[in-house]
Amino acid sequence: MEMTEKRRETLKRNNEESNRATREAIKDALFILMKTRDYEEIRITDIIRKSGVSRSAFYRNYYTRDDVLLDGIGDMNDLLIQNFSQNVEENWRNYIQIIRKNRTKFELLIQAHREWFLLDHLNRLCDYSSGTDFASAIPHGYIYNVIIYWVKCGLPGSDDEVVQCFMEACRQNAIIMLNGTIPRENIEKMMEKYQQ
Repeated sequence: MEMTEKRRETLKRNNEESNRATREAIKDALFILMKTRDYEEIRITDIIRKSGVSRSAFYRNYYTRDDVLLDGIGDMNDLLIQNFSQNVEENWRNYIQIIRKNRTKFELLIQAHREWFLLDHLNRLCDYSSGTDFASAIPHGYIYNVIIYWVKCGLPGSDDEVVQCFMEACRQNAIIMLNGTIPRENIEKMMEKYQQ
């Protein structure tokens, strides 16, 4: 008996939904385990047990626990990208809301010393074809550093206050980049912190 096109599409859709649910269970399990255990101590067997999926289901989707974590970070990064607009202030507001909503995941990422996974995902947006399009790389590093700094500081301030701080930091950075010099007071502040 020949399978109809409609039946194939239904099976395909069901498989995709099943795979998506499996991946979500695995990612959730890893983040739950990271709340109580050191990342380096978590084994794939622990993730499988916690998620309730089979070993073969795990390996159909991932090879390592880093792959699971990268996928979880990719989800958050996708949210940042999906909400991206031409308005820088609006982008920062969206980032702030997504980070606040996913605070625990960002904190766990930092605790596991895997915060660079976020930068890796952001850098996937760079255009490497020219070899000299540095302008496409600068914002990703900037966004990454600001986000990680803010999370490490405990996410202080209201959304409006934080947006204004981020915008002021963008303005100061633009002035430095355009002038080609770092204001003396910024250097003095850096040196004071370094010497402490």
